[in-house]
Amino acid sequence: MKRTAFILTAVLLGALASCTSTEELVGEADVLYKQKKYSEAVPLLQEAAERGDAQAQLMLAKCYDFSQGVPHDMAQAVRWYTAAAQQGNSNAMDNLGTCYITGQGVAKNEATAFAWYQRAARLDNPHALNNLGLCYLNGQGVAKNDTLAAENFRRAAQMGHRSAQYNLGRCYFHGIGVPRDEENARYWVSKAASQGDKEASAFMADHQWLTMP
Repeated sequence: MKRTAFILTAVLLGALASCTSTEELVGEADVLYKQKKYSEAVPLLQEAAERGDAQAQLMLAKCYDFSQGVPHDMAQAVRWYTAAAQQGNSNAMDNLGTCYITGQGVAKNEATAFAWYQRAARLDNPHALNNLGLCYLNGQGVAKNDTLAAENFRRAAQMGHRSAQYNLGRCYFHGIGVPRDEENARYWVSKAASQGDKEASAFMADHQWLTMP
């Protein structure tokens, strides 16, 4: 009975979607998504994604990526991340890069991951800048370059990205790509900790640092 009700709901939503503008579809889906009503949001996102809306494609990809309203399916996630990324959506580019670097839903390819992170970083996406920094730090898809790692961490950190703040702080603490500077290390790690970064908080506790004022 429940399955029949779900199918009927999906059919009704689909019929409604066909008479609705793409902008209205995405707007309604976004409201449902934020309310965590993923099963109701998915048919609307599917319709808008198939019409070519990049934001809907990104949201639909995330639904498949994180099992929100649909079964986990990384192949479908990659499909829709790619569609949105090819339209210039920097968040989709970043997520697609992560799929390639981890080999989820697609064959692992660090060089392709780096290329997508780089494209998103050029659009000042802080998540991608942090991931690009990690690629340079670890030599994934590109020659290891500590200076460029620290530079990308800095750009993202200045945008408020907490993981990048922690990574930049560690660069200063260990002298990776920048001169060793404990004051700067403490400053950036503290900023990350103040945003709830658990690794940063643990780092501060290990070194008996107090939070910066």
